[in-house]
Amino acid sequence: MGAHYSLFKNPGKEGEEEKATLHARLVNQRIIHTEELAEDISDACSFNTADVKGMLEALKRRLAFHLKYGAVVELEGIGTFSVSLKCPPLTEEKDIKPKHVRFSKVVFRCSKELRSGLKYMEIERSDGGSRLKVLPSDKRKANILRYLQQNETISSSYCRGLNGCSKYMALKDLDELRKEGKIVRLGYRSNAQYGLAKQ
Repeated sequence: MGAHYSLFKNPGKEGEEEKATLHARLVNQRIIHTEELAEDISDACSFNTADVKGMLEALKRRLAFHLKYGAVVELEGIGTFSVSLKCPPLTEEKDIKPKHVRFSKVVFRCSKELRSGLKYMEIERSDGGSRLKVLPSDKRKANILRYLQQNETISSSYCRGLNGCSKYMALKDLDELRKEGKIVRLGYRSNAQYGLAKQ
């Protein structure tokens, strides 16, 4: 089974009568979370899942530390991480003070080794276009409850990856489970987590 793609029209320039060209884009992409990635790595080496998760957490902290001090971090065989900056669109150097220069984003440049490993990826045309192929509501909710029986909390973004659904659908499932009295919400807005309701 390969990656799935659909074809989408490129926006044409106003006034052009030529037929719009098409581009391919991956669809139905599943989110792989840390837990699953750690289990995959654990299966391929002698470290257990907890050790792998600990190493990934340590890597995240040290990566942020070095980037914060302007370093370029290279993970051999994976790629390099660096920070880009932004400042106001002024024309005179004297007008741009140090306080105006801010962090913009983290830039990732894929290594040749990783890129070459993806050259021959299997790609299939999606039957369902760009729409996500989602599980029925009852199965999605059952997956959420099953996950919470083994873990203290779950987030809406994790639900998206767990069930391969949209953000709207994940929030809808969580809200319905909450109204049914099966789970409770902990925290608010983007930081909200959900846990099993105490019986």
